[in-house]
Amino acid sequence: MSPLIEGRLPGRVRPELYHLRLTVVPEERRFEGEVTIEIQVAEPTDAVTLHALELEVSQATGGRNGAPLPARVSADPPSETITLHFPEAIPAGPAALQLRFSGKLNRQLRGLYEAQAGGETYAFTQFEATDARRMFPSFDEPGLKARFRLTVTIPIHLTALSNMPVVDQKADGKMKTVAFDETPVMSTYLLALAVARLESKEIEVAGTRVALWTVPGQLHLGDFALKVTSAVLPLLNDYFDLPYPYPKLDLVSVPDFAMGAMENWGAIFFRDSRLLLDETLASTGTQRGVANVITHEIVHQWFGNLVTMAWWDDLWLNEAFATWLAVKIVDQWRPEWNSWVEFQQEKQIPLGVDALQSTRPIQAKVTSAAQIEEMFDALTYEKGAACLRMIEQFLGEEAFRKGIRDYMKAHQYKNTASSDLWTALEAASGQPVSAIAKDWFTQPGFPLISLEASESQFRNLTVEQRRFFAAGRAVGEASPLLWSVPFTLKYEDDTGLQTHRVLLKNRVTPVPLPGNGAVRWVYGNAEERGFFRTEYNRPLRDALQPIATTALSAPERIGFLNHLWALSVSGDLSIVTFMEMLVRFKGDATRVVVEAAAGYFETLSNQLVMPKDRPKFQALVKEFFESVWKEVGWDPAPGEDDERRLTRAAALWAMGALAQDEEILSELPGGGHGIRRSRPRSIRP
Repeated sequence: MSPLIEGRLPGRVRPELYHLRLTVVPEERRFEGEVTIEIQVAEPTDAVTLHALELEVSQATGGRNGAPLPARVSADPPSETITLHFPEAIPAGPAALQLRFSGKLNRQLRGLYEAQAGGETYAFTQFEATDARRMFPSFDEPGLKARFRLTVTIPIHLTALSNMPVVDQKADGKMKTVAFDETPVMSTYLLALAVARLESKEIEVAGTRVALWTVPGQLHLGDFALKVTSAVLPLLNDYFDLPYPYPKLDLVSVPDFAMGAMENWGAIFFRDSRLLLDETLASTGTQRGVANVITHEIVHQWFGNLVTMAWWDDLWLNEAFATWLAVKIVDQWRPEWNSWVEFQQEKQIPLGVDALQSTRPIQAKVTSAAQIEEMFDALTYEKGAACLRMIEQFLGEEAFRKGIRDYMKAHQYKNTASSDLWTALEAASGQPVSAIAKDWFTQPGFPLISLEASESQFRNLTVEQRRFFAAGRAVGEASPLLWSVPFTLKYEDDTGLQTHRVLLKNRVTPVPLPGNGAVRWVYGNAEERGFFRTEYNRPLRDALQPIATTALSAPERIGFLNHLWALSVSGDLSIVTFMEMLVRFKGDATRVVVEAAAGYFETLSNQLVMPKDRPKFQALVKEFFESVWKEVGWDPAPGEDDERRLTRAAALWAMGALAQDEEILSELPGGGHGIRRSRPRSIRP
């Protein structure tokens, strides 16, 4: 029988301080160590269970100081635990465990693993979510926070990095021993160790020592990362109203790394392509991607590290928040990058996943390491971030930020559940945040919001919700789920553009729009900040058609098209209706619109166009993109930005690969034979 209870340790014993000593010689691909764990025992026990995986435990003792008891060690590989059995009970109160162990540097890029660079073998850690247990026996759960004192013995020519600064270093022949300062209380998955040949560049940002570390020869590619950190760290200090809580911040480029990056407290590890670039050569898209990753990981230093979810069912508390706030901060720093427009595009991924009958809630029960790994997906990151943005916009940015600040200050160095965040936001805003959040974070899927109005009267709307399924309306109508929907309408009347917020709680809600006079048109998801799809009855849709390209913002334009496309794919709307709207966007040179349109035409080309109709289809594509193509042309203008370059790439691909335009094909090598039919990676589905 597994010693775990629903995947978690029994809870009778809590760690307080790990004294961890390791010897790591990367070339030998092995490590050995010993750990003393100061613990608190809730009730007398003769057995203590903790995590250990792929480790050889050669000796174990435990008990009060000065009276250690030898322990018999039994392993339960399926639960990734070992249990120490003592000849008599350890009494309640403070005690200690001592274990000696050894293991191999694995090649799975998890735990303490081997990495290769420049013909040398190095060692790095990757512990999230459940892999600290691969390096040392531990209480490897996020809710079991403790302090760590790490000392490591390594070859003298290598550098050791960890979460805290070095406090002592002694050489002994070909080896040296490096001792790190004691950490604040933190979860095991945030502990970090790097043993490698490394170079560094250091700056100071808002009173924090920031250092960038790379393997030899790459340091010159780190200037952009330091520029990003210099910009976003002060903005985050201000957003949380709490200064960065660690004595240093290392940004470490890891030569072999499975993740994009890992937010180890005080020592963030990155895949090299997510940290390093040549700013004179890298595109805006590449720079934006690197900036988002760096900012995401720095956000975690507060949200995730300083305040941590109690269990992995609330992983979104880490990842959704960091995803959302990283976009917000990068947009504050570089508004010309249009980060929220990019986010609107990325949101289509979880909207697609969440429309399937096999989807799951953002907050879902997990009881095994495999289930925990499955939580690192688009629903946790992007859907969670989109729902946070929706709630923020409904509450107002100031009320939302006050709630976040109160939450952080109340729970720093502790663990929380979702309810703690909702309570803080509710207190700051006076809105029923808990009820709203419960629907969005504990229910699967999302609603389709249908707006109806009479032919001549848009002032009074009828709004209905049902769950949206990719399989179609009939499936959705059978679903009993309802959401509390923070709903913001955008409309135009005699006084100009207006917005109106309402909380939809029922399946059908009458919504009278404030103001007087005729309402010319209504858009049902202002700035596309809500995580739902919208549809309109014929009068409302007809009113939107002529103004969509001029009165709607870029997120609204691509959102409007995507909702119509999703309804067409699900069979809820005729493809003719979608095409009638799509052709209205002919000549729109907004990069994301051009990319989206190219994606739609590609799908139509692959799935609907019959061979006999292909010449007509190619003529339609040419007519749609030709004015944009003539505007951007073959040659970039002096000082041209990446938005225009990417527009050119999308238009060129559509004109060549889809329209098979003879003039363009004649300019290509070989007359265009073999032009790739798949769209450039920048063009999303």
